Amino acid sequence: MFVPKNISDIAKICADCGNCLYSCPVYNAELTEPNSPRGKVNLLKGIIDGELSNSTISKKYIYQCMLCGSCEDTCTKGVDYVDMMINYRGLISKNKKIPLFKKIILTVYQSFIYKKLLFILDIISIKYLKKRFLIPRRQKANLKKYYSNDKSKNYDILFFPGCVLTDFYPEIIEKSIKFLNDSGYSVLLLKNLSCCGFPYLSQGWKDKFIKYKISNTEIFKKHKFKSIVIPCGTCTMTLQNNYNIDNNIPIYEMTDFIYKFIKSAKLNKEFKDKNITYHDPCHNVRSLKIEKQPRYFLKQAGGNFIDDTSKLCCGFGGVFSIGFPSTSKKILKKKKEAISSTGANTVITSCPGCYMQLKENLNQEVKFFVDIF
Repeated sequence: MFVPKNISDIAKICADCGNCLYSCPVYNAELTEPNSPRGKVNLLKGIIDGELSNSTISKKYIYQCMLCGSCEDTCTKGVDYVDMMINYRGLISKNKKIPLFKKIILTVYQSFIYKKLLFILDIISIKYLKKRFLIPRRQKANLKKYYSNDKSKNYDILFFPGCVLTDFYPEIIEKSIKFLNDSGYSVLLLKNLSCCGFPYLSQGWKDKFIKYKISNTEIFKKHKFKSIVIPCGTCTMTLQNNYNIDNNIPIYEMTDFIYKFIKSAKLNKEFKDKNITYHDPCHNVRSLKIEKQPRYFLKQAGGNFIDDTSKLCCGFGGVFSIGFPSTSKKILKKKKEAISSTGANTVITSCPGCYMQLKENLNQEVKFFVDIF
């Protein structure tokens, strides 16, 4: 099958199709053509061809895309939409055209200042300010006993926790490592790993992404491990597709790893007695094709597992929810309705971003996947 790469070829294919429109969470929220995948393709083509200016309005629509992969998942023509959007955002932005507010956020994010001032979020997240600023309450956990810098030992797993769990939910990191240890695996957790870089790559800021990629890759080279396990589909996708890691080292999203190698894991009795459902993170179900894996374990709850088959996005999208809060809320509203229709009182998910979004906005209890064991 012909796989289009050039924007002109993609525009020709998309012009008479539109098969992906109703799978796109942004289009379904806004119902305007520029917010459809097809509309963005034509907008990019117009800018590249010089027929449209790279104006504020043009940039708004180009960045009003979550890169969730829903359109790519339903495309019958082979359009690699996520990579196309990343590449052309980088081409038209040249780092300088990134919306200012987003650039400020991305510049501060992962900086020395950000790490040192995280305690301010604890102050903002008190009861009365929390709803106004939508700042999550950070968990407390001491990970010092899990960190290692032993370069001589050959570990089974390098655990790549990602930013959200590191900064907000370290208890989940602790639970994950303990679960893997109890399952017979030696786990390497490194303190000095950086962001995977996807927030920067997704905005067209490629040189910043490369900086984090090189930093992490150099750290990887100094240690011995047989596989990389990541409790985040976005980080998994980024390392699999954009990093140059030894081909002999497989990279697994955590639910997939547990399904493949710890299939005998038993659902905690607590979850067998609750009405539970599962929220599919977009990059898991769309890009990594992880769908049956978490359900294999949740079905141990029998009739108390009510499957949410909607596969609807939660509206988080990292930087997207900051740049487009109104659209994010519209997407979230549809997801909340889908979850409510299941009648479940506990929602399980396996993406740190989705976990934050749902935990801060749902009335139901929200748990991370590793919590179920």
